[in-house]
Amino acid sequence: MKTVTYPLRLDKRTMQRIELEAKRRRKSMADVFREVIGLGLPALPPTPESSMDSLIADTWEKLGPAPDIDYGKL
Repeated sequence: MKTVTYPLRLDKRTMQRIELEAKRRRKSMADVFREVIGLGLPALPPTPESSMDSLIADTWEKLGPAPDIDYGKL
C-alpha cells in the first residue's frame, strides 16, 4: 500500500477545533483528519502566488535559451 501525503493549509482556529475534537473522541488528529476528509473537506483555496515565484520565473527568462551541446565531442 502506498502512502500519499498532501499538505493542508488550515488556519489556527481550525487546527484547534480538530485538536479538541480528537481529544474528545480519544483519537489521533490523523484519524480525525481522515474522517473529515472522507466526509468531504471543502476545497482549500489555492496558495497565494509569492513574489519569490515571479522572481524565479523572471530570472529564468533572463538566462535565455539553453546552450547547444555537441554530445559527440564529450
